[in-house]
Amino acid sequence: MPKIRLLLLSVLVLVALLTFGAGSAAAKAPCWKTLMNDWYDGRIDGTYKVSCYKEAIRHLPQDLQDYSQARSDLSRALLAAIATNDRSGGPPMSDNSLVPPRGKRHLQGTKKDESFWERVANKLGPGNATSIPLPLMILAGVGLLLVAAAGASVAARRIQARRAEPQPATIPPAPDHRK
Repeated sequence: MPKIRLLLLSVLVLVALLTFGAGSAAAKAPCWKTLMNDWYDGRIDGTYKVSCYKEAIRHLPQDLQDYSQARSDLSRALLAAIATNDRSGGPPMSDNSLVPPRGKRHLQGTKKDESFWERVANKLGPGNATSIPLPLMILAGVGLLLVAAAGASVAARRIQARRAEPQPATIPPAPDHRK
């Protein structure tokens, strides 16, 4: 009887852990993280609460403060949000963003020509600030390819070693000396 109680208690604890653990995994990301992911491409496409901008600036990692314009971009977007008095946030704005995009600017109506490799890199590249960078994925792929090649080499050697070694040629029978 005690074994059944122990098993029942174990199952009950496991079910409780799975039930309460799943709720925290599905929790929505804080608005400052959403804002940082939106900023990752160098521009902020959505509108957010003023408190989200302040939290994003407060949680800004030191490397982004030192090596990027994140602080000034977020501050500019914060000032624009305060100026428009839009404290409620909302869906992403149209093509007009609070922060202009970096890099080359193209005239309205002109289409930017992307090479094949640029299109592939854009499709495979990271989608937000927490995703794995493309060069790291390529390096991991090359590493896995090398490990697979080494495994194939070891398997080929073992297969060759297991093959039956050829039997030495038999000695022909001695000539019959009977005459």
